Amino acid sequence: MGKLKALSNTFNSLTGISSRHNRALSDTNEFLAKIQGFYSNYKLTEESPHFKSLLEKIGYAKFDLTNLAYHLRPIVKTVKDIKGVKVSEIMDDILNKLEDFRRALTAPALRKAQLQEVISELHDSVNNLQAKLSEIEFK
Repeated sequence: MGKLKALSNTFNSLTGISSRHNRALSDTNEFLAKIQGFYSNYKLTEESPHFKSLLEKIGYAKFDLTNLAYHLRPIVKTVKDIKGVKVSEIMDDILNKLEDFRRALTAPALRKAQLQEVISELHDSVNNLQAKLSEIEFK
């Protein structure tokens, strides 16, 4: 079995499979760090999100959400290179949740009713992604 594993590793190195896997995993981890920065910047905890900070800086929040979605779009295309776990559907879901969040901030009539739900769904999707990524190692 050792020779087969060595042959597999050599093949992966020559074809670039390992480097694409590692790059996609690294990009995904960097994006998760940006999401966590957004949460801490606007004091959005899972237990009790405080909308005061978010609503005081609503213009900045919309810009930050647009920026996060912009950086996530290319990552959604490359996460298919992560071997072992399918995370592309989760990343696409997170992209949709970010867009829903931005729309909820844009429409004043929907703002109060949808913010709690959208933030909760985004937290769930991010936690699901983190759980999936904890199963994966760099190669």
